Amino acid sequence: MQNPSPTIDALMKIHLTIKTGAANGGDSAGTPFKFIYGVGTDGITPFEKALFGKSIGDRIELEIPASEHCAILGHLELPLVEQTGIRAPRSLQMTITDVARADDREVVKAMASGGSCGDCGCGCGAH
Repeated sequence: MQNPSPTIDALMKIHLTIKTGAANGGDSAGTPFKFIYGVGTDGITPFEKALFGKSIGDRIELEIPASEHCAILGHLELPLVEQTGIRAPRSLQMTITDVARADDREVVKAMASGGSCGDCGCGCGAH
């Protein structure tokens, strides 16, 4: 019997490839992005909620209205910019490339790197 593919849940290490809604044909592979699910100080973000229960190979499209940008990405805004260069996306097309249980050290590191810009509490680095 085969083990089922792990699904996204709390404290899982998530690897995605991400494209923005404005991505052209030259960006067909997407940009890698990784994070630990559920370590934000303000709870699960709408970005994370869109991924919950999904597994490797699943594709998700997320629309991000400009007025809700900070609320949707939350503490993941800064890591998204740092890892991908994507700033203020209006939509994201995401493909899950790996899901694994994060080890304790990775969880502590992710929690320690969280922060707040003082503006909206999202950790974005002062917009």
